[in-house]
Amino acid sequence: MTFTKPFSSFLGASMALALQCAPAMAASTQSPDAAAVEAVTEQFAAELAKGDLKAISHLYTDDARLLPPNADPISGRAAILAYFEKTLRPDLVGGAKFDHYEIYGGETSAVSLSQIRMLDTKGQVVERGKQTIVLLKQDGKWKIHRDMWSDNSPANTAN
Repeated sequence: MTFTKPFSSFLGASMALALQCAPAMAASTQSPDAAAVEAVTEQFAAELAKGDLKAISHLYTDDARLLPPNADPISGRAAILAYFEKTLRPDLVGGAKFDHYEIYGGETSAVSLSQIRMLDTKGQVVERGKQTIVLLKQDGKWKIHRDMWSDNSPANTAN
């Protein structure tokens, strides 16, 4: 579906970032705070199901950056909210489901890789993909600092 292509491209960029960051962060073990890190993504899904894009924007650090596929980076919470208001509108997107988590990191930073299924307003899967997020702990809470995703659809190489 075309309404989630920006989200799909973002997943691809996230994967590239995670592949660069994960070896250093994952050299020892999975994050000791894996459940709390995973909870941030699950909160994203819960707020998306409610259509509360403003609540989703508050899951990000003030200087967060989205790295959407086939697009320039989106920097800052206000710009991220504006981007989501265009691409994740409740009349187009019914929600998301995340699973198959891999979480690496330490006390103050983590990388989370997951599989994602985007849902339409009837709860049907319209897109499958991957997401990679870098999180930082701020004021005792995990916040998304970098967010990248891509869909599993074959690339359109026709001009």
